[in-house]
Amino acid sequence: MPASPAFAQSGRFDLPKTKTVLTGLVEKTLRDNGIPSMSIALVRGDSIVWTAAFGYANMRTKTPATIETIYSTGSSFKSVTATAVMQLAEQGKLKLDEPINKYLGDAKVKDSSSTPVTFTHILSHWSGLKNGAETQPIWGRRLPSTLEGFTSTLTWVRAPETKWEYNNFAYGTAGLLVQKISGVEYEKYMVDNILTPLGVTTPHPVYPSPEMVERMALPYSAGGTFGKPAPVAQVHFDVYPAGDIYLRAADMARYLIAQLNGGVFQGKRILSEASVREMHKARFGGDYGFGFWMVRDTASGHTLIHHGGAIAGQRAFLIGDLDAKVGVYYMTNSDFLPDGTPPVQSEIVYAALKLLRGENYIPRAETKGVAVNETLLTSYVGSYSVGGATITVSRIGRALAFQQNGQSTITELLPVTATRFLLRGSKIAVTFEGDAGRIERLVVEAGGQRQVATRRK
Repeated sequence: MPASPAFAQSGRFDLPKTKTVLTGLVEKTLRDNGIPSMSIALVRGDSIVWTAAFGYANMRTKTPATIETIYSTGSSFKSVTATAVMQLAEQGKLKLDEPINKYLGDAKVKDSSSTPVTFTHILSHWSGLKNGAETQPIWGRRLPSTLEGFTSTLTWVRAPETKWEYNNFAYGTAGLLVQKISGVEYEKYMVDNILTPLGVTTPHPVYPSPEMVERMALPYSAGGTFGKPAPVAQVHFDVYPAGDIYLRAADMARYLIAQLNGGVFQGKRILSEASVREMHKARFGGDYGFGFWMVRDTASGHTLIHHGGAIAGQRAFLIGDLDAKVGVYYMTNSDFLPDGTPPVQSEIVYAALKLLRGENYIPRAETKGVAVNETLLTSYVGSYSVGGATITVSRIGRALAFQQNGQSTITELLPVTATRFLLRGSKIAVTFEGDAGRIERLVVEAGGQRQVATRRK
């Protein structure tokens, strides 16, 4: 039986303990993974109970990140765009099962008249439209396509409801539809109708002002266990309603509270309870609603909503427990690690949700490495190739380090046996194999897939 909303106000929540535990986890994560900074906000019931920032917004100048530091929301903003669509539906300006082409004017998508693409299709990633996104360097001279420009080129790849496929173009088009149906430019609509009512004072999430840029965290690639973060190019997207939005962690935490409390933040309603329930309804047999993945957590028995966000050099993550009315929003100015995992460990989210519910947090056991002969470790050092990628294995002190394609990220290989290792902080396995006493290849196992890299030298 789901916990009642009062569960989050049971009195078992220990804020000082929560701060101490999470501060330790965040600082360890930044240190172990070579991440410049992180900003985090915790929500419980109708309140933001803690905001904090760690590390550096600018590594070169050692500018500390603060709770006022601005990051990219990435795709965690998709549900906010979906909220705007739901507001317009509540006002009777659209129906979710209507064809989107009815409202697109000259920017119509090329779908089938017998099975038209609807609002429900684009918000749940079941549209069957071409997927993609275009980025351009902010300091380049070429601009991304306009919302009208890419929407008018979208073609029908398959019939709607045939296959779930994550689609940034669809959410860019959703932003265009908000603009066309409301008659208000997208940023102005989002600020006036969602962000300002929530008390968000960050003024220009789509077109950052000079004052906002001054507070921004610069983007980096993660350094890994041994490496230092390296700056990466700042980019902007054509599909900006899908997630090229700039805010503080506390700003998005206010929105998360509204989603956990039936569309209300501290007495201010942005959406009806019925519309929020619609957003939290997984569609067409999948696990994705409108801008959220919906997960029944087997450990807690609670229903979770969550969504990550990513642009070059920045990541964000939103998660909320619909039953306990608690949640976490964090942002970081770091790219993915070379194994494809986010730069911030799931342990932070796991611990935060447990503590926010007032439950006992027991740290998950860390894998401890076994002792491996020094000569054997040295025999693994070298370059390995798989497809067009190069993997470099090196010695740093008494440890083995893993680096891919010359990236700045250098991650420790933790020995499970004399020949099998795990990338520290992940489940990615690396096994060294050879013939006649010589190491000839390494095997990378990730997500049920197995890739063999051949030794070059």
